[in-house]
Amino acid sequence: MFRINLLPKEVLERRRYEGWFRWVVILGVGLVLIMLGVYALLMVEVAAKNGQLQAIQESATQRKTLAEQLSIFQEKEQELKTRQSVAQTALAARVNIGQVAEDVSLVLPDEVWLDLLTINQDTGIVLTAQTPRNAGQSNDVAYKSVAKTLVRLSELPDLYDVWLTTATNAQWQQWAPPAAGAQASALPVNVVTFQASTKVHAAGTPNSAGTK
Repeated sequence: MFRINLLPKEVLERRRYEGWFRWVVILGVGLVLIMLGVYALLMVEVAAKNGQLQAIQESATQRKTLAEQLSIFQEKEQELKTRQSVAQTALAARVNIGQVAEDVSLVLPDEVWLDLLTINQDTGIVLTAQTPRNAGQSNDVAYKSVAKTLVRLSELPDLYDVWLTTATNAQWQQWAPPAAGAQASALPVNVVTFQASTKVHAAGTPNSAGTK
């Protein structure tokens, strides 16, 4: 069966273009909808990123505020360390007077006894002591205990610059117990009275003991 289209050619062309135009419109609307969907997704992602950025900024602000609040403790810690350093330096330079006195007493010869012991961290030590001297004994023999004392003092690690200041022959009055019905009496004892001086090392300083 044959169909004969008697419409003019111009009408046929217009109808064909109208069909194409409909598809072009549909395709255009579809593209616009796709673009709108992509734009909406991008906006949602941007909003999420902005939310994350805002949260990070708020966290950074909180951390900065906390750091400013804690900075005072850091300053206090530094101040404490400075004070501790000063205290340690002062303690390191302190002389243990009791230990030095004990050391001096332990190294004295048995035949030497102290009359006076003065210890000062700045000026050093001054000691006054005595040792027996037999009658008729020469000075070089009597003074051996004095020399022994100086040598032993110079060997102490905390002492240095040991000097013999004075040394003289003297008599020391020894009180004898009274007999029955009698009074106590004083018996003279020949002694060598001497005085020595020495410097004291501050704690932590190198030792350089020497006998003069």
